[in-house]
Amino acid sequence: MEETSLDYLVYKTMREYAKRLVIRNYVTAHGGNLSIRSGNTVWITRHASSLEDLKPDDVIRIRMDKPVGFDIVASTETPVHLAIYRKSSNLAIMHAHPKYAIALSYFYDELIPMDSEAYHVMKRIPVVEGSPGSQMLAENVSDALSKNHAVIVRGHGVFAAAKFMDVAYQYLVMVEHAAEIIYLVEFFKQTGKKFITPKIF
Repeated sequence: MEETSLDYLVYKTMREYAKRLVIRNYVTAHGGNLSIRSGNTVWITRHASSLEDLKPDDVIRIRMDKPVGFDIVASTETPVHLAIYRKSSNLAIMHAHPKYAIALSYFYDELIPMDSEAYHVMKRIPVVEGSPGSQMLAENVSDALSKNHAVIVRGHGVFAAAKFMDVAYQYLVMVEHAAEIIYLVEFFKQTGKKFITPKIF
């Protein structure tokens, strides 16, 4: 990555949030990716980079309007990120593989959060299909994120987008928290416990 103050600021931001994803066990080994947009410039993590220890050279600068030499080493999910930016005003994207969201994606076409915070912010979390890095995935995820804060890809993971990286991070964490609560509620239902509907909704 070319050494400029803006490049370094983007790198520091992405490294901080990459570490947060690792601490929460939302990614394993070389999984997950992040990007930030400014105008026609997009910074995105390198293909097969490790979010556990992101290096400056692991953040690749590409363009929205034309191919550049670094495109070939950027994340395999680059087409998805670019499609999201083209269809929305978002400026930051996070993609991770949190366990509960992935597990529930095999059984639901959308999640309706049961906890008040996630329900208030998201109302619904769609589940879409598509192979990693495919045009189908790019279309399905970008369509969903033009109307929602986050989307789950069945069997793959979560994409969250916002104007700021910290907000995208909040959305992603909120999705996994909502998924875990749904899982636990379904588990307790199987024990015969009486379900009590809260009066806050």
